[in-house]
Amino acid sequence: MRFTEAFKSCWVTTLFGVVLLLFGSVILIWNEGRTIRVLLSLDEALNDAITVSADMPYEKQYEGRLIHLNGALSTGEPLTEPDYNIQVQAVKLKRRVQMYQWVEESVENRFGESVATVETEDRSYFYSREWRDNLVDSRSFYIRTGHHNPTSFPIDTTVHLSEHVHIGPYELGAVAKERFETFQEITSDTRPEDPSVRMHSGLYYHCNDIWNPEIGDIRIQFAYAGLEGSYVTVVGKLENGKIVPYESTHFRRVLLLEPGEHNLNEIFRLEHQQQRYFMWGIRFIGWVLLFFATICSTTIMQHLAREHRFLRMFFPDTNFTLSTNIMMSFSVALVIVSIAWIVHRPWLGGGLLFAAMSPFLYCARGITGSYQRMD
Repeated sequence: MRFTEAFKSCWVTTLFGVVLLLFGSVILIWNEGRTIRVLLSLDEALNDAITVSADMPYEKQYEGRLIHLNGALSTGEPLTEPDYNIQVQAVKLKRRVQMYQWVEESVENRFGESVATVETEDRSYFYSREWRDNLVDSRSFYIRTGHHNPTSFPIDTTVHLSEHVHIGPYELGAVAKERFETFQEITSDTRPEDPSVRMHSGLYYHCNDIWNPEIGDIRIQFAYAGLEGSYVTVVGKLENGKIVPYESTHFRRVLLLEPGEHNLNEIFRLEHQQQRYFMWGIRFIGWVLLFFATICSTTIMQHLAREHRFLRMFFPDTNFTLSTNIMMSFSVALVIVSIAWIVHRPWLGGGLLFAAMSPFLYCARGITGSYQRMD
């Protein structure tokens, strides 16, 4: 069978495999380039950073420098929600608003009971009432009669940000304050002055009956992040008295912030660990795409391996089993990764490249040895 005939028999899957190969390669190249820039930027920042004390007065000599600082947070004026008697000394105060709404679900077959259902030839539609953070558009429902949701929230979800946050004499910039993302729920026993607002388990209900809510009723939950007095560690550039991101020579912004007290090397170690998790996650996604690309291209690769003696040296098993596809996709991924690293860390890139080629070289060695014994 000629190549053109073999390609005609599997051109759809082969082209899909090529697309997967391109996507997987682009993801791996982007990930490795990003990782290299991040690691080089972190190494540069570690070498440039100096440790300052939050207990000492503000020193102008540190202006424009990359500083490492740990200490207790000071937030100044409290963040408030006066309508609900909420007041907290923190970096952030979040107001989460949920509305009781109709929700539509569809399944292939009917299971269980619901408030209202309708069956078509191939799908069943179920309607239930739930608390949702986002507006559910009832105009797209299959059954709109009796399932109308409000078109807007009467109260919006929002996050209040403290205007001034200090660690000792040094103020955190806007980017640093946004890094406080771990929220703790506020469970206040202070009831709001509005008698129509009801409380239960730290939630504020705008409804007549919290046990039997109606469509359009809302409930509100408050949470804070960065409580005053809690200790944090930050690494950033001191600019006009504020800690802002540091621009590295590798076009990456460096601003580290972690809860607790950490020395300079430890906070960079934590950042390296987080970047490592992200890097390996993207690598896995890229490899999965390459793996499915080899599966889609199995037929055409089998034809090429059977027709060309040179390729049979590297692929002695022309049936292309699952283990062969795994080996090929893994080797291609290693080649892409090694090319990205070979300029910045030659020993690492060279090792990865050798590891990528070693299965094929081993197969070629075995086949060559067999030919020599036959001769």
